[in-house]
Amino acid sequence: FILDMQGNVLQTIGKTGQGEGEFNLPTELRLDGQNLMVVDHMNFRVQVFDRSGTFQYAIGKLGDSTGAMFRPKAVGVDSEGDLYVVDGLWGLVQVFNRQGELLYTFGSPGTHAGEFQLPAGLFIDHDDRVFVVDSFNRRVQVFHYAGLKKPATEGMK
Repeated sequence: FILDMQGNVLQTIGKTGQGEGEFNLPTELRLDGQNLMVVDHMNFRVQVFDRSGTFQYAIGKLGDSTGAMFRPKAVGVDSEGDLYVVDGLWGLVQVFNRQGELLYTFGSPGTHAGEFQLPAGLFIDHDDRVFVVDSFNRRVQVFHYAGLKKPATEGMK
């Protein structure tokens, strides 16, 4: 539901189901510029809409292959526009470009630095620090993405 400041419903987005623009236990919303990202927990994906509620694209799928998700919990976006998705069951963070291609992962199940037990949240600040809520280990771990702030426009000379 999209509400005004008085709590009146202005618009609804989606309905129950498995298709584009349909949800099965959505657990988190994240605004990124003109995009609304929805963690569609039991459809094992993140769906992206424009501000009018029109479906744009989705990343993730059920399974155990590259780019699959089992328990997506949270999503964030870095300065290059890549999407970070926390998977609560696998204990890792997957990083996708906006075409849905898996770029890399970090973390693994465990209790040491860089390991997670039931990660449940994620936030990326303006300096590309990635905060991961590591719920069962009762901590927040902080990582730093050190990529380009803007895509390169010229090759090496």
